[in-house]
Amino acid sequence: MKNFFLSLKTTVWLLLALIVMFFLGSYMMPAHRGIFGPMNDMLLFDWMQEVAFPNPWQTWWFFASLALLVLLTINTLVCSFQAIKGKWSRSDFLLRISPQIIHIGFLCILLAHLLGAGMGYRLSGMLPEGASAKLPEDRALRLLAVRVTLDPAGHPRDWGADVEVYEKGTRVAAGCLGPNRPLFYQGTGIYLKSFDLDRVPSALLMVNKDPGALWALAGGMLFIIGSAVLLALKWKRA
Repeated sequence: MKNFFLSLKTTVWLLLALIVMFFLGSYMMPAHRGIFGPMNDMLLFDWMQEVAFPNPWQTWWFFASLALLVLLTINTLVCSFQAIKGKWSRSDFLLRISPQIIHIGFLCILLAHLLGAGMGYRLSGMLPEGASAKLPEDRALRLLAVRVTLDPAGHPRDWGADVEVYEKGTRVAAGCLGPNRPLFYQGTGIYLKSFDLDRVPSALLMVNKDPGALWALAGGMLFIIGSAVLLALKWKRA
């Protein structure tokens, strides 16, 4: 079993299998929007428990992908431990350490998604002007105003929403949300998704706290650094 996880062929076959699963998922997700649509508004573990498990015929590829990722993680750990145990020398230190940096970055990204799937929270809903919504951690979100700029034809050209965040009754943050312009407070992001002016001006807001965000950032940077160093060393030796 150890030799199985040490083999580069195992890595290649696992990656190929993941590509096949993702290809199937790219077909299954649009075909079953009622099942996969809530993934954007729920924590992954909550979605798995409430939606995925009751619909195994539509979500089997998703669980197969998770199983393959677990095997790929074990493969990465075993290969890294085996490489670290070997003899090192100054001449090949960078060449040997750079793949391990890539592996660490990959594992940090997986850890980030694991933390984001099981911790934090993700809430969304329409909020009218002047109304407030309770949030976890003894916080509240208040929508002050919805701002919409129309073009000469009467179509929305730009829009925004003024919001305030309260913690234990005290205002701790405020800002104007807009497309690709969220408001962040202590690791919690507040996003403007849409608006409605039919009756009372309202905004569709999403509040997301992802404890894995910093791990994802660190993992991405390590992955890029390790890849760049390895590519440079290979290029130099070519």
